[in-house]
Amino acid sequence: MTKRKLKPKVRKVLLLAVLATGIILLLFIAKSLRPKGKTEAQVSVPVLTKDESRALRRYNNTYHLDLAQEKGLEKPLVSKAEYKENPDDFGDRYDLEKISDNEFYEIPHLTNSLPYLQEPAVEFLDLLGERFCDYLEELGMRKYRFSVTSILRTLADQKSLRRSNVNATPNKSSHYYGRTFDISQTRFFEKGNSKPVYSYRLRNVLLRVLIKMQDEGKCYVLLEGQTKCIHITVK
Repeated sequence: MTKRKLKPKVRKVLLLAVLATGIILLLFIAKSLRPKGKTEAQVSVPVLTKDESRALRRYNNTYHLDLAQEKGLEKPLVSKAEYKENPDDFGDRYDLEKISDNEFYEIPHLTNSLPYLQEPAVEFLDLLGERFCDYLEELGMRKYRFSVTSILRTLADQKSLRRSNVNATPNKSSHYYGRTFDISQTRFFEKGNSKPVYSYRLRNVLLRVLIKMQDEGKCYVLLEGQTKCIHITVK
């Protein structure tokens, strides 16, 4: 029994139907991959109020240092030498967790600190990232990641940093103890884009999340002026 050949007109209709289906599918995929929400430049975000600005300077470095010494490592590390000798064992030895880029934040190349924190501080960072993204969604904005710029410092790191950073205390720093980290005020990354976005709108959104978390008793927050960093110590 021989197979019937489709008529040219029928074949043409079927071919067009397949092409149309393919185009619709590609458009659907492209739409689903497109970031949801508006960019930071398309949404108006109010400037900080006087009360909000005061809340971000309520707890100076003394509060941060006292909290870090109470909750964190027993004593500062002298230098990175111990880490370099055995990096695989470093976290376990001091009960620290290594942090790296994820969906909420990015870690740039660190010159004066190590990417390690105690577990409560790591959990806080993840919670901060979740709340930041939730707030952006409430505002109809796309998801952005923030940048964690300074983490666990050694005594040698602090001495080196003191040469270029006027906010770096000469002898004592809360960064020694694994409960403190700095976030860039204005450096953010849109999901799926490796090019940084510098934005005071996003900064204000992030700061409002941090103020709320400070009010909840989860942390101390200090907005540093000259270094353009947000200094955070976790309780």
